[in-house]
Amino acid sequence: MKRYQFWFLIWLPWLALMITVLVRKDAPFPWVFAINTLVLNLTAINIRRRQLGMNLTSTIKAMIPGIGYHEWRKLYFAKP
Repeated sequence: MKRYQFWFLIWLPWLALMITVLVRKDAPFPWVFAINTLVLNLTAINIRRRQLGMNLTSTIKAMIPGIGYHEWRKLYFAKP
């Protein structure tokens, strides 16, 4: 997976959630979209980390702001 595809997969579910909540003020179950967004993001991150050869602890460090700068840079910006 190329990094631009990864970014697209990360932002697309969030975009769908925002549009659903903003356009439909009475969205029946916004928590369903939120759970779906989290699951899709975790799936994309898992595919990307396996492709880059990162272990789980490095990936968790990359997702926590301020702790794993080098891991974050590798996860989001490395060319596989």
